[in-house]
Amino acid sequence: MKTAFISGATSGIGLAFAKQLSQQGYALILHGRNQAMLQQLQQDLPHVRFTITADLSKTEQLNETIMRLEQFNAPIAVAINNAGFGLFGKHLEQNEAEIDAMLALNIAATTKLSSYFAQKMACQGGGHMLNVASTAAYQPQPYFAAYAASKAYLSSFTEALAMEMKDKNVTISCLSPGRTATRFFTFNGQDDTKNGQGTFAEKHRATPEKVAQLGLKALFKGKMREIPFCENKFYVFLNRLLARNTILKIYQNAMEKA
Repeated sequence: MKTAFISGATSGIGLAFAKQLSQQGYALILHGRNQAMLQQLQQDLPHVRFTITADLSKTEQLNETIMRLEQFNAPIAVAINNAGFGLFGKHLEQNEAEIDAMLALNIAATTKLSSYFAQKMACQGGGHMLNVASTAAYQPQPYFAAYAASKAYLSSFTEALAMEMKDKNVTISCLSPGRTATRFFTFNGQDDTKNGQGTFAEKHRATPEKVAQLGLKALFKGKMREIPFCENKFYVFLNRLLARNTILKIYQNAMEKA
């Protein structure tokens, strides 16, 4: 039985990945910050090898996570680096410690885990790795300034690493979801956008299950990047056609309405 690792597996797209890979016959190593939710998943899903409770934005806990993975004596065939979060609002009004934690998780932790899995998979003769970025990666976004920049880094890094690992039989894909019905939209403890008409309104959001399904399909087909759904592909394509200042104004107006 092949084994898959998923970070941020207790909710949203990560949970959808866990359920779908379990249905495909994979044993699971699941990471999250909520120990109680991880314990519940151990009861709900078959063949959970073990769980890891850690805040990957903290260097010590990230290193401990890699040590736990290193102690697992069987190959990990699939690794999904899904853990991440975003901060919404004017950059100078955000908490500096929260910005540091976001960048540590979205950039540093994902880079280190990607390096670890790429090396392990090369040594074991192959494997599949998926990093979860965002459509925010493809243009600067006022009110998501640091978040969009972190996902731009992740998209660029993932695609470059994918090229480097092609001759090692290691398939690496970057999944860039758009608006998805997850906890991402819970700002200040509540989802103020859910029933509105703005950019983040619930009617515009895809289900985590569909996003995960398309991500896995792209990964196993060997696609380097996947931007789910035609609407998201269209918006990303517009970035190539419109002037940079025009794009910035469009996104500023959209974010202000959120």
